[in-house]
Amino acid sequence: MLAARSRKAKTNARGEASREQILEAAVGLLRDHGYAGLSIARVCERADVAPTSVYWHFGSKAGLMAAVIGRVGSHTDRLRRAAAEGATPAERLDRLIEGIRELVTTQPLGSLTGVAIIGEGRHVTPALREALREARDEERETITRDFEAALGGDRGAAEAIAVLVTACANHAALSYRIDADLENVDRILAGLREAIVRIAAIQNRS
Repeated sequence: MLAARSRKAKTNARGEASREQILEAAVGLLRDHGYAGLSIARVCERADVAPTSVYWHFGSKAGLMAAVIGRVGSHTDRLRRAAAEGATPAERLDRLIEGIRELVTTQPLGSLTGVAIIGEGRHVTPALREALREARDEERETITRDFEAALGGDRGAAEAIAVLVTACANHAALSYRIDADLENVDRILAGLREAIVRIAAIQNRS
């Protein structure tokens, strides 16, 4: 029994390592060549795995891209959790802005993945479009819920902030990818922080 469990654990570990290799290869190809250049064959070549491994873990190219999109979401979740640990609303907001800055400057592909893929038009399948839509809606709803609680249940203001956060993150990521100008990223995020503060102040006076 113990030997069987040990073999199963090793098999699971190898499977997880293989899945991670494939994901890393897909992220690299997407960054370097765009979605059109991300073929199963090229992923397998870069990850040094057989095509059956890709289909086993992800089912299809669209499934692989859904996992890549999910990885971007995991970065967003981490920065949200870090922000939630702030002792005051101002500290939580500062942590959120710092987290967005880190995401933009260390994972610049992340904030623009959906934009880059959709921009390639004819290569986008209905399944992939739906995966992108679900990821977008989930991210926006999660941010909305966070701010809705902070604003005492004001759903409208929270939705406005969620749109601002995602738009500014995309804008900052694009700016950073164009010229790697950290000062410009900081200006964009400072504007985002000021906008959130003003929206919250208006709601508190209402």
